[in-house]
Amino acid sequence: MPEATLLIVGSTASTPWGRDQISRLSAQARQRGLRVMGADTPGNLAVAGGEQPRMDETVELDVHDVRACRAWATDHEAGIAAVATIRELSVLPTAWMARVRDIAGNDPEAVLRVRRKDVCRQRLREAGFPQPSTAVCHNAAEAERFLRTTGPGPWVVKPRDGLAGIGVTVVHGPAELGAALAKFEDLPPAISPLGRPDSFLAETYVEGDEYSAEGVVIDGRPQVLALTRKGKGEGFVETSHRIPSGLDPATAAEAREAVGRALTAVGITRGIFHVEFWSTAAGIVLGELHDRGGGDYIHALVERTRPGFSLYGAFLDDLLGHAPQPVPPAAGAACAQFVLAPPGRLRAVHGWEEVAAHPSVFASHLQVAVGDTVPEATDSYTRPAVFAAGADSPEELDALVSALTARITFDTVKEAGPDPLGPDGP
Repeated sequence: MPEATLLIVGSTASTPWGRDQISRLSAQARQRGLRVMGADTPGNLAVAGGEQPRMDETVELDVHDVRACRAWATDHEAGIAAVATIRELSVLPTAWMARVRDIAGNDPEAVLRVRRKDVCRQRLREAGFPQPSTAVCHNAAEAERFLRTTGPGPWVVKPRDGLAGIGVTVVHGPAELGAALAKFEDLPPAISPLGRPDSFLAETYVEGDEYSAEGVVIDGRPQVLALTRKGKGEGFVETSHRIPSGLDPATAAEAREAVGRALTAVGITRGIFHVEFWSTAAGIVLGELHDRGGGDYIHALVERTRPGFSLYGAFLDDLLGHAPQPVPPAAGAACAQFVLAPPGRLRAVHGWEEVAAHPSVFASHLQVAVGDTVPEATDSYTRPAVFAAGADSPEELDALVSALTARITFDTVKEAGPDPLGPDGP
């Protein structure tokens, strides 16, 4: 009889937190006696370096294509006991593979409902949740019509099916629509499997502090494990994630209850989740729902502040039908802090080695090197550095993160472009 296997759909990762997620998922699967099989595109496997997590077996598969994944799942021999992914663009193929294999997983229709942001918002409205007004638009004229009828603004323009803040813009009037839509013409590789969007969303802007809820569905019931406070830079660039959130008990309870009801309303019955929300003057307003864990080391913050808890182990136990393990009480505080740099050619980084070696820092990554051109941070993939640290209390954590961030200095110089008038001037 084939050995019981966990199939990880999308087994390589371009980000350090993605690799850490896959490593923890693999380790916690092996602790449960599972063999680990990885599947990814030939291109991703070809460029995967030595930092990628170890698989017991690897197969080439277009893990973003539902049809290819369903065909592979139909033809593959027995032995796959569970199928999982950390990758946003592989959540739907993973759900279909579980259905084809007749093993535990989310309903593909529910997954598609969550991925299509306008459809998800409509389902939440029908369930009684306040939501921003939303329109699916195909051109600037349709977006301008939405702006005129939902003023005074501002508004958000974004892909209907995107991720990581890519292509998201706040606009304050029709004159800014052209620049917002131009972003859809040059989308980065992270979103390329979706192709060029033929429609996009325009939404009314929600005023409020931004947070997210992290958790896992156990026995069909969403269990919120942590609420995370989100730090933001210019636009939609996320600069930090902190647990605990600092919300007052009543607001935190309202958020936990809303998140649980919302996931049930859209039909999510399995898996790790990451749900964004705003705390507004009128109460909790839910943002995007994700039936996969958050990025940016959020998974590590959850495990750090639930000592002894295995996030992926709890997920796998539910898929395998094992009895759930008790969830340890919350303790301590943890933060993932991104450090931004002035755009330009990097001449030096000061203080990074000291911060990365600090005993309270449990993860760190510097993705630029001397001589590189540091771009302006516009999404989750263009932030140059991150560290994650823990402390015994929120107050100690805030002081620690501030002190560590202050030690890091990026020395960049703006690169001069060609003189349009030529070397000799006018």
